[in-house]
Amino acid sequence: MPMTPAQVETMRELLRASRVLSLALIVEEAPVNGLLPFAVTPDFRALVVHASRLARHTKGLHDGAPFDALLHEPVVGEIDALQVKRVTLRGVVRVPDHGTPAYEALRAVYLMKFPEAEPITALGDFAFYVLLIEGGRLVTGFGAAANVTQETLETLQAT
Repeated sequence: MPMTPAQVETMRELLRASRVLSLALIVEEAPVNGLLPFAVTPDFRALVVHASRLARHTKGLHDGAPFDALLHEPVVGEIDALQVKRVTLRGVVRVPDHGTPAYEALRAVYLMKFPEAEPITALGDFAFYVLLIEGGRLVTGFGAAANVTQETLETLQAT
């Protein structure tokens, strides 16, 4: 069953407005979680992260590695924790070659959202990684959930 228009809009807003994601990866056969700034590609099919190779979680960012990412609306004050809008996305990591047109395109997408990060993008221990979205689950409140499918991503792009 496809998402409702309201759910599609919530997902679009989470992908565009959220600034960080919780990223779960496998490192040395154990789960590792990291908190990273991210940008979404214009076609909504991937997330772009910029990470230091010195960080433990970055060891899990290798080509073909599985990931899970969690985004949620801000949780402040008296917000009912069961009503927090959130999306979990899963997929595979792709590592673009540094200096290629594809790498530079990812850098441009990231810097559109985080222009203040430009000096950090020149540091040698940082790199861009692509998180290709294969699916996931959107929760818009207690008992209100929908699967994220390739059709969902097409809808996000089309509207």
